[in-house]
Amino acid sequence: MDLAILRELSRDARVSLAELGRRVSLSRPAVAERVRRLEDSGVIRGYGAHLDLARLGLGLRAHVSLRPRHRSVGSARDLRDRLLAMGNVLSCAHVTGENCYELAIAVRDAPHLEQVIERLAELGDTTTGVVLSEPVHVRDVDVTAWLPDPGGPAA
Repeated sequence: MDLAILRELSRDARVSLAELGRRVSLSRPAVAERVRRLEDSGVIRGYGAHLDLARLGLGLRAHVSLRPRHRSVGSARDLRDRLLAMGNVLSCAHVTGENCYELAIAVRDAPHLEQVIERLAELGDTTTGVVLSEPVHVRDVDVTAWLPDPGGPAA
């Protein structure tokens, strides 16, 4: 049953508890208790707005691979602080392979992208790919489909 709740909340986190209960065939108090347990256990870490970056003037997105020069970056915390201070970095993953970090960035246009890449180049070697489209978005993926359902077919 918890997976059904997670599936519905990942589709629409603003759904009322009464509507959520209807969708998963539970009473409002029962679904409220299950949601509270999911929050308390850390499975649900929070709720947030999904922003349209293009409407905010950041219509160009890119992925940047970064291989830092250790003398210019310092610690992982220093790198994190520097990336957050840039404001254009949407995410940063520490990865295996030749490059150490994979960044997603959002910028206004090509000249702005060039400026951001120049700032990132101060940290290390970069390789950049511009996002043309996003056929699968994280909100479209039903992550609960990957998980075994401990409640069996009824959930």
